[in-house]
Amino acid sequence: MPIKIFLSHSAADEPLASALVDCLMASMVLDDDELRCTSVAGHKLPVGSDFAATLLEDIGDSAVVVGLVTRNALASSWVLFELGATWGAKKNMKPLVTDEVDLKALPGPVSGRHVARMSSRSDVAQFLEEITRLTTLKPRSAAKINKAIETVLAAHHEHVLSQAPLASKEKIVTKAKEPTFAGVPFSELLKILTSETVKIPSVHNQGKGEVESSLFVLFVGNAATLSNGLQSNYDAGTAGHFLYHELGLRLLPYGLVSFDKLPAAQAKYFKRLVISPEGHKFILQYKRLTTTSK
Repeated sequence: MPIKIFLSHSAADEPLASALVDCLMASMVLDDDELRCTSVAGHKLPVGSDFAATLLEDIGDSAVVVGLVTRNALASSWVLFELGATWGAKKNMKPLVTDEVDLKALPGPVSGRHVARMSSRSDVAQFLEEITRLTTLKPRSAAKINKAIETVLAAHHEHVLSQAPLASKEKIVTKAKEPTFAGVPFSELLKILTSETVKIPSVHNQGKGEVESSLFVLFVGNAATLSNGLQSNYDAGTAGHFLYHELGLRLLPYGLVSFDKLPAAQAKYFKRLVISPEGHKFILQYKRLTTTSK
């Protein structure tokens, strides 16, 4: 069954995320497997699934992505990855912000958007109403919705109290004038691409055995190949097939590559991925920084 709602959140906020899941389930007629929340039982990823690939697929299939924006979320590269992918895919995004967050600290994918405050009853009510409409789900009774709102407001209050000891710490802010890609700041995207690993089969490594490389290293090392384009109809087992699926498709949500516009006669049989202008800018930014630091 397709995902209706994808809840992007930090694993450190599991109690609050769980309360929000309960609120959503109590406010609209929603099956367990129509809501994805990786920290809450009954809504987690399937066992054995590819984490990054499944998350991207769920985001793409969902009717709406809810961003639970907390202090922990702002420090999470995975949340920025999910919100950036949502922004890049032009999906419906509903940011729900907790009171310990300074709105000036909101990252690229959320900055400039109207957000709902989780402490505001009217904001939460509007948030639930809009999600119900976007997902075309049937709303529960007014009494059940009101009770669900009161419960999530109480959970938010407890969350803010638990964050009080952090109040004296410096607020997390996006680096000034730092370029963004699909709404994700350069430094954060560099961190994500560097941490995401790709297994390179022995056949594509001169028979030296399977090795792991970061998505970033593969991207920079194959920029010239991406400029010429990677096609979806390469034979399985070939380098082109490997790069299309393990490099090109993984870079797509960040806006670093894009689908080439093909003539109708070709588009009928295959797709082609090419490095985008944003991809060229990303590599130039990296080279500029590394040159400056020497």
